[in-house]
Amino acid sequence: MKNKDKLKILIILGIEFIAISLVLVMIFFAGKKTHTVTFDLNGGILLSGEVEQRITQGHNATPPSVTKEGHYLRGWSGSYREVTHDVTIKAIWEYETSPGIVYSTSAEGVDANYCEIIGSYPGISGDVYVGAYHNEKIVFGIADGAFRDCNRITAIYMLDGILDIGNRAFEGCTEMTAISLPSTAITLGAYALAGCDKLEELVLPDDLEYIGDYAFKGLKSITEIIIPEGVKVIPAGAFEGCESLTKVTLPEGLEKIEAGAFRGCTALTEIHIPESVSDIGYSAFTTPEIKITTPIKETERPAGWTLGFCPTDAEFVWEFIPEPEPAPEPEEPDGSGIQGGFWQ
Repeated sequence: MKNKDKLKILIILGIEFIAISLVLVMIFFAGKKTHTVTFDLNGGILLSGEVEQRITQGHNATPPSVTKEGHYLRGWSGSYREVTHDVTIKAIWEYETSPGIVYSTSAEGVDANYCEIIGSYPGISGDVYVGAYHNEKIVFGIADGAFRDCNRITAIYMLDGILDIGNRAFEGCTEMTAISLPSTAITLGAYALAGCDKLEELVLPDDLEYIGDYAFKGLKSITEIIIPEGVKVIPAGAFEGCESLTKVTLPEGLEKIEAGAFRGCTALTEIHIPESVSDIGYSAFTTPEIKITTPIKETERPAGWTLGFCPTDAEFVWEFIPEPEPAPEPEEPDGSGIQGGFWQ
């Protein structure tokens, strides 16, 4: 073999050796690559361990020990095993459900994983916590009258998951000053919170679609309410007797305000009615000299706005703003004034 051929072979072998070495080095350092795992305590308190951890690729992080008053740790929102990228994992807390709550026994089959709250013991009192699970079953609703006349309850806190709150569910909880409705709730039944006259603040869930008649009757202490976008009807007597209510925000897309909806709301002196509202029932508003603003023409007042839906001395402000007329397009010259490329 000639020396030149030997040299070529040595060069090729050298290049192959370098390439293999580079691959091995890359594999080695890839195995040593680290990622950050952050444990979000979600309102909890760290007992031991580390909230932020640097983990070698493919290895496991170690969840810290955490606690939260009135809760137990149900789990973590993501995987901390065989880590391959930076990740934040949030603690999932579950209320330690208060004693004294009665649950349904769900039937076998499609409903086997669900239950609802059907009642409570007469002695239930203080701050009540309602978890999203009961015996590993999802709590999907609160039945009619479940906490009715529980006048020793001071507050109720509910985790997300509950969809339906039944008729008179919390009616007559006269000592209740606070309630946390689940953000997942879609329906709120008739008289659901009626007579809870010490309730000072009420935040309705964004996903709420249905409100029953007289749902908030006699909430004497609330001052402001925002109706969610999904609600199409303010039912009869919904806020009757809410004498401290000063501000109401009605959603665009609202279609109807039924009779007596805001009857007796003596502090409500001004309200804006969206253009979408086509029907207003008798005595919907009763505050003397209430100011009502609306973005429609006075001459196009909907026929469904019943005579007597507000006092005769109410002030109407018709805020209709006509769309500006489009500017006329410039006329094209017809060429008759041009000769030889010049205007004459």
